[in-house]
Amino acid sequence: VEYAERVMWANLSVPGHRVNRVSTTAAAVLAGACIAWIVGLFQWAPAVLLPRLRVRTAATPRSSPTDGINIDKLALLAKDFDTRYVQTGRVKGGLLAVVHCGKVFTAIAGLQLCEEKGISLETPISALVPEWPAKLRDESGKVLPPLLLKHCLTHTGGFSKALPTVHPLPSLREAELQRIKDQIRGQGRTPQTLREAVELEGQHPQIFSPGRHFNYCGVGSQLVARAVEEAFGMNIAEYMQQRIFKPASMDNMGFVIDELLSKNCVSTDYHPWVLPAVAATIPSRWRRMRLRITGLWCQLCGQKLVDNIRPAGSGVILPTKLWDRSLKFFHPDAGLVGTGADFVKWLQVMTGNGEQAEADRCQKVLSQFVLDSLATPITPELQPPFALDAPLTSNRLFPVRGDPVQRSHRPFNSFPGQQFSLGGCVITNPEKIGLPKRAEGTWHWMGFASTYFFVNPREKLSACFLTQLVSHRTYPILDELVTGVHESLT
Repeated sequence: VEYAERVMWANLSVPGHRVNRVSTTAAAVLAGACIAWIVGLFQWAPAVLLPRLRVRTAATPRSSPTDGINIDKLALLAKDFDTRYVQTGRVKGGLLAVVHCGKVFTAIAGLQLCEEKGISLETPISALVPEWPAKLRDESGKVLPPLLLKHCLTHTGGFSKALPTVHPLPSLREAELQRIKDQIRGQGRTPQTLREAVELEGQHPQIFSPGRHFNYCGVGSQLVARAVEEAFGMNIAEYMQQRIFKPASMDNMGFVIDELLSKNCVSTDYHPWVLPAVAATIPSRWRRMRLRITGLWCQLCGQKLVDNIRPAGSGVILPTKLWDRSLKFFHPDAGLVGTGADFVKWLQVMTGNGEQAEADRCQKVLSQFVLDSLATPITPELQPPFALDAPLTSNRLFPVRGDPVQRSHRPFNSFPGQQFSLGGCVITNPEKIGLPKRAEGTWHWMGFASTYFFVNPREKLSACFLTQLVSHRTYPILDELVTGVHESLT
C-alpha cells in the first residue's frame, strides 16, 4: 500500500485474478487505511481503497471460491469508512502516520534475541538487563518471584506505571496513584535515556506478582529493548533499522524521520471525552483546568475532535520534533514514526512467510520462529480474574467509548475470546465477539492514536487502519475492520 498525495492504494494478490490500478482522490481522506491481501507467490497488483472509485478491472475465472477477495465488498467497506468517519469529521487525513504499534516491533527484536542468542523465555530479566534488580517487592514490601522475559512480552509483569488515558484513575492501585501524584508535583528525576528509565522503574514496587495477571503497560517493552541493546551492542533504534526496517525496505520507518518528510506530518487529534484523562498527569494546574474545560465545551458543542493540542511534527513522547537528530531516548513502546506505505511493507512480510518480495528476488526478514511466536497464544483468555480488574465483556474485541463499563474497571485489559502471544493479541473464539469464523487465529494490536492492524496467518490476510486520533477506544474501528475485510473473502 502506498499513501501519497491524498490517494490511497491497497495491494491485492489473487491467483488467477488480475486487478488493474483503481484510483480515487478524496477531498478529505483517512490518515491511513490500508488493506493488503496476499495470497500465493507475491503477484502484487494495486487497487484502491477509498470512495469515489473509478474501477477498471480485467478478470479471469478463479480456480476455487477460496482463492480471492470480493472487490465490490471491499470497495463498499472503504466507502462506509469514508462516509462515517471522514465525511463526518471524526478523523482527518495526512501523509505521515505516527505508529504507536511499536511494541510489536520491540517484541520481534526480543524474539530474535531468543533465537539468535539461545536465550530462554524463562530467563530472569535481571540476568539480561544489568540495571534491573534481582529482587522485586510489592507495595507491602514482600519479596516477589523474579521477572522473566516472557512476562515482559505478554503484559504480565505487574509494573506500577499507569496512564489514566489507558486505565481510569478509580481503577488504580495505591502505588500507581502515588506515581501520578509525584509526576504532577514534579518530583523525581526525568530519565534522559532508556537505560535511565529502566533503572528508575526498578526502584518502584510491583502491583502483583509477575505472571499472575494481564495488565497493559509499556514497561515490559522497555525491558525487552534493553535486553536487545545489551546482547547486540547497539541501541534499539540502530537494531530495528539494521535488522527489521532495512531488510523489509521500510525506508521511512524509525524513531526519527527525514526532515524532508516534515511537510507531510499530521497533527495528533484528541476526542473531547479523553481530555480529562490527558489532563490528569499534567503538572500545571492551569493547563489541567484548561484541558478539562476544553473537553467539556467541545462535547457540549458537539465537536468531534480537538486538533490544536499536539501540532504536526511533534514528538510522540518527548517535546521534540520528529526529525530532531539529537534524540537519545528512544521509546520502544510508543516512539516509532513511519508512513502507511512502510507499515504495509511490514504486513506483506508478515503474510509472506517472513520475506520481502522485490522485483526479482525475495529477502528473508523474519524467521518462522518469530512468525509462529507472534501468532501462537500462550496466556489464558484475557478476561477476569486473569485480566486485572477487566470488565466481563463480549461481542467486541475490546470496550470502546459508550460501552457500559464501571469506572473501577480497566477496560483495556478486557479482550474476550482472545489470548496473548509473545507480542500480539490472538483471536481464539471469534463467535464470542461477533466476528466471522474465518477470523479465528488472527492476531492484532493497536496504538493509542487509533493505529490498528491485524494479521491472519491462515488466510494470508492482513489490514491496517492508520490515523491520529486519541484515544484508540473512541470508535469500534478495529472490530469493523476485522469483520468487514473477512466478510469480503470469497
